[in-house]
Amino acid sequence: MASVVTREVQRIFTAIYDAIVEQRLPPGTRLTELNLVEVFGANRNHIRSALRDLAHRKLVRLEMNRGAFVEEPTPEQAREVFAARRVIEQAIVEEAVRRMRPADRRAIREHLAEELALGHDSDKPAFIRLSGDFHRLLARIAGNGTLGDILDGLIARSSLIIALYENQTGVQCSHNEHQELADALLGGDPQRATACMTRHLLNIEERLRLESAEDAEIDLFQVFAAHRP
Repeated sequence: MASVVTREVQRIFTAIYDAIVEQRLPPGTRLTELNLVEVFGANRNHIRSALRDLAHRKLVRLEMNRGAFVEEPTPEQAREVFAARRVIEQAIVEEAVRRMRPADRRAIREHLAEELALGHDSDKPAFIRLSGDFHRLLARIAGNGTLGDILDGLIARSSLIIALYENQTGVQCSHNEHQELADALLGGDPQRATACMTRHLLNIEERLRLESAEDAEIDLFQVFAAHRP
């Protein structure tokens, strides 16, 4: 049975984790310990433990003499995350097709119905959560807990990446792409399903503006065109 301290740290961890994943805490947000103590009515040591656990998951950055900040993945880190997801989720999809049971089919259909009912407002925390949960559902169906744990961390980091680099049209998971993937899964076609998953993840990545300030060359003449004599 979990100790009181363990439960308290987990409570704080989960609350901050969910807020980051649902993009209610933007990348770069400073997580001041004193404020968190007041917000959660918690012991400062418990706050620090939760922040260390979040830092281990690469969702929070701890800086000496400055404190904790919501992580800001670089463009290169973003590309690495999506490359890892493509490898892992291809394996998950193949295994999910092989292990699919009637209860799993119902779970997929019910999830897609939830997505459709919610609509396509990618700014809603519920929409963001459902988008990630679809991928987590497939991992559970595949039955590989280790891959599922790795994927869960990658999904959380993907949410940070999307919040940081999204373009104006939005880049959250598309319900239509999930539907296409589900059709392949329910049809028992592993080759089509893996192709759908790969295309789906590539589409998300391609809709991101993966460039950093160091990489992007700013045209000062354009920026200050109105001030030119």
